[in-house]
Amino acid sequence: MNLSEIIKNCPEPIHLYFENISNSGLLVIKERGEIVDCNSGFMRMVGLTKKPLGQNIKDFLSSGYKELKLPNDSFLTINLLFNNDEKSEVFLKGYIFPLHENYKEHYVMIFEHHRLTHNELVLTLSKLNDEVVDLTRQLEKKNIQLKEALNTVKRIMNKDHLTGILNRRAFEKALKREISFAIRHKLPLSLVIVDIDHFKKINDTYGHETGDLVLKRFAKTLEKYIREEDILGRIGGEEFVLLLPNTDVKHALYASERIRQKVERLKISGIKGNITASFGITELSPSDDMKSLLKRADDALYEAKRNGRNRCEIKIV
Repeated sequence: MNLSEIIKNCPEPIHLYFENISNSGLLVIKERGEIVDCNSGFMRMVGLTKKPLGQNIKDFLSSGYKELKLPNDSFLTINLLFNNDEKSEVFLKGYIFPLHENYKEHYVMIFEHHRLTHNELVLTLSKLNDEVVDLTRQLEKKNIQLKEALNTVKRIMNKDHLTGILNRRAFEKALKREISFAIRHKLPLSLVIVDIDHFKKINDTYGHETGDLVLKRFAKTLEKYIREEDILGRIGGEEFVLLLPNTDVKHALYASERIRQKVERLKISGIKGNITASFGITELSPSDDMKSLLKRADDALYEAKRNGRNRCEIKIV
């Protein structure tokens, strides 16, 4: 008895093996490519979750593999590249046979798992390497965009929304850093608290929109007349702070008086009279921390207001 006779008379378990268990891919198609049936082995190879009955095999082939040659009476070797459900490609080698007269214009395709040749392996690895390089470039681009976004968020978090200068949180962080540096290197450091005189009256008389304009113009004036290394912040409604590194209290007074005079000449459209401000000045002592330094500058500001406003006052240890 030869092999063909054995297969023809094989029992049901053999059919079940080829249908559900075998890793060989079996596919039956019509002449125009319509899929009649397939086994589980083919579905696993191509990554299908259900049989593609009624669909055309050409719909599953990668570009360049759309022309499928069919044998007349014997069989043909086939090499096909399939697209699978995981958005990748599967290269299969196999054979295609015409079925007997009872299934005219029907063909069976048999595929085995394909082992890549050396050249195919090199090409595949080269393609994967190109994809990794591309993904790395995309990742680097995304990281740059993320870094820029984080820097933008950081700038927004550190800036006062109205005036654009440092807010209280960011200023206090800078103040702690400068105090530590000055004490460690035995350098002078002066702090000035500046308060716009009668600002509540400005808001009540001209409205909050005009009040906001005053705050912005005032902040711009301070920015214009301080040094590049000086640090400016807004810590309250109309209260601003100046931190003057490597500056003793005497020179801080000179700087504050110069700014006070510039503010006094500030003209803002719609407001009668001039804008004035009071300045409280102090210098860091070795025993100071942020809280004590701010408290002493605030006490000096209170003295300036009590003594008539539009003036500078000094308070030291």
